Amino acid sequence: MTNSTGSGSRRIQSVEQAFDIIRYLREADGATLSETAEDMEMPVSTAHIHLATLVDTDYVVKVGSEYRCSLRFLEMGGSMRDGMALYRVAKPELDELKEQTGEHTNVTVEQNGFAVQLYKAQSPESIDDDAPLGDHLYLHSTATGKAMLAERSRDEVDRIVDRRGLPSLTDATITDREALYEDLAEIRERGYSINRGEHYPGVCAVGTAIVSEPDDAVGAISISGPMSRIEDGRIEEELGPALLNKKNIIELKIKQY
Repeated sequence: MTNSTGSGSRRIQSVEQAFDIIRYLREADGATLSETAEDMEMPVSTAHIHLATLVDTDYVVKVGSEYRCSLRFLEMGGSMRDGMALYRVAKPELDELKEQTGEHTNVTVEQNGFAVQLYKAQSPESIDDDAPLGDHLYLHSTATGKAMLAERSRDEVDRIVDRRGLPSLTDATITDREALYEDLAEIRERGYSINRGEHYPGVCAVGTAIVSEPDDAVGAISISGPMSRIEDGRIEEELGPALLNKKNIIELKIKQY
């Protein structure tokens, strides 16, 4: 069964439902057939067909009466990430930066208007928002996201904001378009972004874009930790310069990759 959208594209409803169920199972950390049917507001027979098909294709596993997403997704995601030059080049540099600063370090890419986390080097001495690998984060509320937005034209930023909005995640999140433009201008001048509790209360992050060609942000790296430790003086004297040094190294290595 297909239906048409206003944009003229054709969509297969059963495929959309299957992916909706996959997202539901992930967020619910597993569910029974009756729970799935009730929460997804679909007939039990329809839910059963979808779940049985997903089990047969190995993307869902059934444990007792409960259905869960399988590790096929880990296999697919891991394979995609391992093949990315940015991940392979950035990982050892971020591991070293974590040891150097004692804080978490991260690398993300932009996809479909979100910052997608590829890797996090975690320091036992630090804290952050505990976002899982692969998590899709709003660009305007994260250090890596804002660093990547700062490499985009005004029109490109507008298209992303029109599509994803500027939702408020904390009291500090930028929710005004003009305020975002001002912040992005400061990032371009400074060379790195600062997220002071804009994504998660009490957590500060410093980020910078990784650029392969002029005006082409392929990703971004960041240092994150408690706001009590990542204060302005430390950012200016230690974290900002250390981050920009790793940016230069990663960009050079990507060109040689």
